[in-house]
Amino acid sequence: MSFRLSPGTLDSMAGVYAPPKKYRMGSGGGKGKSAKSGDAILVFALAAMVPKSSHSGTAFRPSSQTKHAFGTGSHAGVSGRAIAAMDRTARRSPEVMVRITGRQHGGGHVLANFSYISRLGHGAEKQVPLYTSDGDILHDGKDMQILAQDWQEWEMGDDARRKGATSISMILSMPAGTDPERLREAALDFAREEFANRSWVASLHVDRDHPHVHLTFARRDHDGRRFHPSRDDLFRYRQRFAAKLRDRGIEANATPARARGIDPKHEPIAAKKVREKGQVPRVDKSRAERARSFRDRGIPDPVNAVLANQRATVLTAYERSIAELSSSPSLADQAIAKSLEKFVASMPAPEPNSVRADRLARGERDAPSQPGRDGGVTPALDPVAAALARAKAMREQIEAGKSDLSAREQPQSGANAERPSGVSDRLRSLMDEASRSAPAPEPGKADDIMRQTQERDREQRERDRARDKDGPRR
Repeated sequence: MSFRLSPGTLDSMAGVYAPPKKYRMGSGGGKGKSAKSGDAILVFALAAMVPKSSHSGTAFRPSSQTKHAFGTGSHAGVSGRAIAAMDRTARRSPEVMVRITGRQHGGGHVLANFSYISRLGHGAEKQVPLYTSDGDILHDGKDMQILAQDWQEWEMGDDARRKGATSISMILSMPAGTDPERLREAALDFAREEFANRSWVASLHVDRDHPHVHLTFARRDHDGRRFHPSRDDLFRYRQRFAAKLRDRGIEANATPARARGIDPKHEPIAAKKVREKGQVPRVDKSRAERARSFRDRGIPDPVNAVLANQRATVLTAYERSIAELSSSPSLADQAIAKSLEKFVASMPAPEPNSVRADRLARGERDAPSQPGRDGGVTPALDPVAAALARAKAMREQIEAGKSDLSAREQPQSGANAERPSGVSDRLRSLMDEASRSAPAPEPGKADDIMRQTQERDREQRERDRARDKDGPRR
């Protein structure tokens, strides 16, 4: 008989491993309609007439939250999936990422999306195949145009003025080092199962350090229903995609950030792109300003209490699981309990986003030389600054070269003067004759020339510094 977690522990872990349900799961993916009062009374009346079995009071009935997190089934099956999820989390298995990237409006927009994800027009060496729900592989732009037009006509139907989205695009990715081919097979299998009643296309990209699959599906299914994925749908997508990867031997997990002891940063894609350019996004500035406002007024940030309560809930759930797994007669369960103990001990303290932004801002002032930390452009990233740096280094090298030249290459006279090596005897004799016939340099003449050269160079630097005082001119 396999070990089973108690229903109370499963419920507490479900609150950590699944987001709270705010939407009813329906075939359309939107909010479900509640039953009418008359229908509800009829259902209760029929249920009262059906006799209950004698063992119904002791049968395992998972809560809706437990079903949402670990699925349904027997007590042993649900408990086994919960323990496996905790084991993967404690071992820090790679997390899958499923994200909606945009909506396409009209056939032209859909065709542009097809061209982007298939790299159409980038050359034969960069173009990737476009897999369809019908089992076809598209390479030709004409075929993509026909498919995009078909999606648009089906979306419009008889409504010639409809302005809704024609398709929805999403991305499925894994960290670097994942086998791209098995990732593609898992993504296609996921699409065939999840969007069986809907047209879709997919393509594999390996142009970045992490392999990922672009998946675009028609918003209207074959039955004419339209939907947009909700948060519950995206959670289910992550779980099913991770299961498809594990079926192919790829270690993958799909858990919320709080289950891994991470405070969700809620970073918009636009903010990440701005930060990659070495600039400070507005969200970081507003967060830093909020933290400074609370600090100046001597008021604690109310987010601290919220994060503390969330962390206490997570720790309590893990402690219950560790206590029950430690009492299991199975050595494997006991090993998972010890692994969870180490994982919980290494969980970082929660930190509000505003405090994080303010800390990073103060860290920039302490270490402004680090690239991209102060929001400006560092010399390594700005071509103008890089050119100025190279010019300064070259000027210093020239100055050093002048001093070395004056020390090492003073003009010598006489037959015993050293001559450059590697010249012929005839050229050496001509050089010796020229040095003997040349008049002796006037005293102080070389020093005057060097002094005048240095003075002109110093004046030029002063003019350059005055011209660039307010920054380099465009």
